[in-house]
Parts: sequence; C-alpha cells; structure tokens
Amino acid sequence: MSTRSLASDLRALGRRGIDAIKAAPAWLGGILTGFQGALLGYLLVLAPSMAVAAASPTTSLSAGVDWSGAAMAAGRLWLFGLGGPAELGGTVVSLVPLGLTLVYGAILAAIARRFAARTWGSWSLAVATYAALVSVAASAILGPEASDAIVRVTVVAALLAAVFVAAGVWRAHGLELGWLARIPEVVRVGLRRAAAVTAFSLCAAALAQTAWAVVNRDRIGTTATALDLDGIGAVVLAIGELAYAPTMVVWQLAWLTGQGFSVGLGSAYAPDAMTASAIPGLPILGALPSAAGGLLVWAPAVLVVVATLARAVVRRASLGWRRDAAADVLAVTIVAAAAGALTLAAAGAAGPGRLETVGADALPVAIASGGLAAAGLALGTLIVAFARWVASVLPWGRRPSTPSSARATAPRTPSSPEPPRTGTVTVKSGAASATAPR
Repeated sequence: MSTRSLASDLRALGRRGIDAIKAAPAWLGGILTGFQGALLGYLLVLAPSMAVAAASPTTSLSAGVDWSGAAMAAGRLWLFGLGGPAELGGTVVSLVPLGLTLVYGAILAAIARRFAARTWGSWSLAVATYAALVSVAASAILGPEASDAIVRVTVVAALLAAVFVAAGVWRAHGLELGWLARIPEVVRVGLRRAAAVTAFSLCAAALAQTAWAVVNRDRIGTTATALDLDGIGAVVLAIGELAYAPTMVVWQLAWLTGQGFSVGLGSAYAPDAMTASAIPGLPILGALPSAAGGLLVWAPAVLVVVATLARAVVRRASLGWRRDAAADVLAVTIVAAAAGALTLAAAGAAGPGRLETVGADALPVAIASGGLAAAGLALGTLIVAFARWVASVLPWGRRPSTPSSARATAPRTPSSPEPPRTGTVTVKSGAASATAPR
C-alpha cells in the first residue's frame, strides 16, 4: 500500500534539489551561500514590517496597504542591522541592534554548512557575493548621496560574512589546523588567553545584566503594561528589544570595568555613582542598573577574577617565564582592543535631543579592560606557579624513589643465557684465575 502524499513528494523534491546543488562546482556553492544569506536576512525583517503595515490603524479597504513602503522600510531595517543609518522623527539613529547583526551571522553560518565547500574559492565567493548584494541594495535604498553609509555597511557585511561563513564551513567539513604550527607558540598562547578572557568577560556581563533584569522585574512589568499594545505591536516590540539585548550586555561590560555608560545626555550608570534621568518608556530599559555605591564599587574585581580563571585554564608548562610574560602582554593588548571595538559598536544615537549620546566611551573602557585583564593574568600566573610548587613539595606530587637498601636487596631479573663461545674460558678460583683453551 503506497503512503505517498503531497508533503512527502515535496520533501523528496527538496532533497533532490539540495543534492543537485551539492553536486555543483565549489564556486557555485559559495555564490549560493552569499545570495541566500542576503535574501534570508532581508526576509527576516520583511515579515514583521508587512505585519505592521497590515495592522496599521490608518489602513482601510478603500485605501489599501502601502506594501511598497513596508518593503522599503524593511530594506532600511535590514541595513540598520549592518551599521546603516535609520531615521526616527527626522533624526538619524545610529545605535546598531547587535542582536540583529548576530542573527544575520547565524543565517550565513547555517547556509554555509549546507552549500559552501572547504575551498578558499568557495569562501571568497560567498563573502564577495554577500558584500556585493548588500552594497547594491544600500545604493538603491539609501541613494548615491549616502556614500559613507554605503561603504560602512559594505565593510561590515564583508567582515560578518568572512567570520560566519568560515565558521559554517568549519562545522560542516572540519578545519585543517596544520598551518598553526608555523605561528610562534607565544602568539598562539596569547591569542587563546585573549579569547578566553573576552569570552568569560562577556559571560559575566550577561549574567550581571540578567541579575539587574530580575531585580527590576517589577519596573519592567509596569512599563510594559502601561504601553497597552495589541498583539502585533507587542510581538514587534519584543523582537526589537531582543535585537538590542546584546547591546545592553556590552553596556554592562563597560559598567563592570568601572567606567560606566550613559543613556542620554546628563545620565551616568557606574558602580560607584549613578545619575539617572528621564528615559524612553521601553520595558528593556527597566533592566538598567538601579543602584550604585557600597559593595558595588568592587564590581571591577569580577573581571580580575575572570582573567585569573582564563589564565588558569589556558596554560602551557613548556613556556619559560619570559615567553609566558610576552604571551600575557599580547593577550592584554587584544582584550583591550576587543573591549574598545565592542563598546564602539554599542554606542551611537538612539533618538532626537538628549538621546543623541547613548553608550560608553570606547577608549576609557579599553584601557580599564586591559588593566583589569593584566591584573587577573598576573594573579593567575602566581596561582599557577604556587600550585606547581605545592605539587612538587607534597608527597603525592613527587615521583616515587627507591631507597638504596631496597635496590641492594631487590632480586635481580634473570638475564637471557649467553650463547656458547668458542676460544678461551676464564676460570676463577678465589683470587686467582686461569685461562684454558676450550
């Protein structure tokens, strides 16, 4: 009895299509990766834009829905996630939703796992196709007069595709790391320590941001209730707030460094002092820090502990103290540069008036991050050295040695009998010996 159905036939057709694409040359897989990454990124923001246009109170059966306007707005929103400008009440908004940027990267990685090949040509074509499509779309949407914005979104798109397409190819086909042996070991260790410190610091910032959201949950709930949104509006607001959640994590990282951040002119959020002013009535802003002083002034010590843990995890016993110190210096430099770059990406204008300055200053945050990382790595070095010394002193940390008396009384292992020799034999009797022919 046949169990065929329309759904099964469509699935089989899709599998055959994917197999046909996989059998195509490697360069075609790279082009398809870049093309699909750009298209799906645009469709991701097109769907909620169409929903908002359809649910607009000004929409009527006689006037119809402004689908073309919604498509153009979706294009601007798509470019906004890549660093493009947006407008709010006639004011340019430059505060990038980093969550949307990360979603674009995840889409690229997922498509690259299926279509891209493990060749430099496929990777290069995927990156070039994605950047070219973004550049063409930016030129059509923003106009030729926005040349600076077009260049910026093109560069961001190329960097994003370069990283996430490589990650997708790595997950699908593995990665050949033999070329890493040509890099000096000091550089490799420094890069690993910098990556560990940066990743652990972002995790600590995310945990701290979650803690503030839990503490201020009543304020968040009150703000959300006061908006009185319908179903479509609530969903769109939730998506927008999720897009800005990683941006707030970077703000919290600046808060942990002790430098703090601002949400508009005249406001300051830092562990030692807080100056809050009127902010937009958005529920996500209810998760901002609501206290300062007291034990909170020790918040930067969290990053010192994080760097100490990273130093204890990423260690190499073969490095001498000079090369170990050089690896730590390289790691501190990279951590400071990464913190500055993240802070710069999470700062900008969020609206007109006093909201033209939102985020933290990149240079002070970079210097503070580097200093805290240096303190943590130095402390971790001392802890690792002390642990090794303790292990060498304690009885269970030393190698077992055999006493000389035990060696004297230990039974000897019988050796294999020697083969018979021809020639002479030496016979010993007491202190005298004689040699006789055999």
